[in-house]
Amino acid sequence: MPLRIAIVGCGKAAENHALAIKSQRDASIVAACDSEPLMAEQFCARHGVEGAYQNLISLLKEQDPDVVHITTPPQSHGSLASAAIEAGCHVFVEKPLAESAAAASQIIRAAERCQRKLTIGWIYYFDPVVQQMRDSINRGSIGTAVQVHALQSYDLEGSFGKAVLAQADHWVHRLKGKLIRNNLDHLLSLVVGFLPEDSSIIDVHAWRAAESPYPDLLDELRVTLGSRETLVQITFSCRARPIGHFLTVEGSKSRVRLDLANQTFVVESASHLPGPLGRLAFGLRQVHQGAKNLVQNSTRLVRTDGFGLPGLRRLVAAFYRSIESDRDVPIPYEHILSVSDLVDQVIARSDLPQTVMQ
Repeated sequence: MPLRIAIVGCGKAAENHALAIKSQRDASIVAACDSEPLMAEQFCARHGVEGAYQNLISLLKEQDPDVVHITTPPQSHGSLASAAIEAGCHVFVEKPLAESAAAASQIIRAAERCQRKLTIGWIYYFDPVVQQMRDSINRGSIGTAVQVHALQSYDLEGSFGKAVLAQADHWVHRLKGKLIRNNLDHLLSLVVGFLPEDSSIIDVHAWRAAESPYPDLLDELRVTLGSRETLVQITFSCRARPIGHFLTVEGSKSRVRLDLANQTFVVESASHLPGPLGRLAFGLRQVHQGAKNLVQNSTRLVRTDGFGLPGLRRLVAAFYRSIESDRDVPIPYEHILSVSDLVDQVIARSDLPQTVMQ
């Protein structure tokens, strides 16, 4: 029997989830819910879904879904996830899981108590090139991680950014940390695995660089954390270009570079050849890896990995398999809690008096 799926929140994120769900052979969307009835009705019409609801409790009673995808603003995640879990549903929650680490912990504990499975929408964590990087590092390709740099270049002129700047009542303005909290999961989820146990936050600097009507809407963030063994630097920037997500890992043997927007993965290592021959060999390796990235991306496109958010499709598939086969969830709860705790710490330190650069 296909898994019966319900979606709560019928905005842009729900569209991405619907496409990912519909790409799964063993799942079917049976209902959607939104506090605005017209949103739910239009979503259901677009995706051929019969059950349109304004109230989650009614949806749960009448449709009895196996899985609920929560794609609403973070302020509602806790209550909605708890209701779905208590009704016996497994839950997929968009990031951030909650408004605080304490609230995230409550959701996870509820899932454990009710023996339901839970995951979070860390789509970049499941990107093909990120998995490729993990496999390469696990084989020892880079040696020991010495320094890691993660960058998210964000477009305030994009559709979401424009909405935040144009609407004083947009839900982002009601988040503690605003843009930073809404995006920091993406960066931290990729780097936490590199941090030794004795790591700590070394420095946090956040400020407003773009002109906007909201003095407290910080749009630039730099975070340094780690230990003597490994240093991690995180950059969230609305000025850096090109737009996208980038990850560089400097190792004791070699370096890896990821461009998640363009799905490229490159390993750089020193040549053992002298002078000009070494430079030539390095260039040839770069050309070879560029060709390999081209072939891999072309293959993924043919095999429908061309879906705009391949990490989301893969995460949905892994989550559903964990439900059907009673396997471990694709993202360990300990990892989610570690990221949530670090986000809280960064936001707390970002609340110090800020520098405004205009």
